[in-house]
Amino acid sequence: MTARHPPRYAGGPCLTCGKPWPCFDRQVASLVEFAGRGSLLVAYMGDWLRLGVEERERRGLPFDPEMETRHLGWLDMVLPAQGEHRSGDD
Repeated sequence: MTARHPPRYAGGPCLTCGKPWPCFDRQVASLVEFAGRGSLLVAYMGDWLRLGVEERERRGLPFDPEMETRHLGWLDMVLPAQGEHRSGDD
């Protein structure tokens, strides 16, 4: 699923563009890959966040306070509000 703009390692930069992962291009690609499956996208990004926190700790890297926003902060802009239903979100 991360064929384009994969992370160098969980919690690390994008292997393709070097920006903090998930970079904008990866976020857009994820929207396309998970179209109509918003809850799966949330779970996917949540797993990457967890793995990233664990990997940074394992590597002795400092805590990245922006990781949560990069992984999850943008999802509310693209997912329906709780109780709202969009066509294809089953």
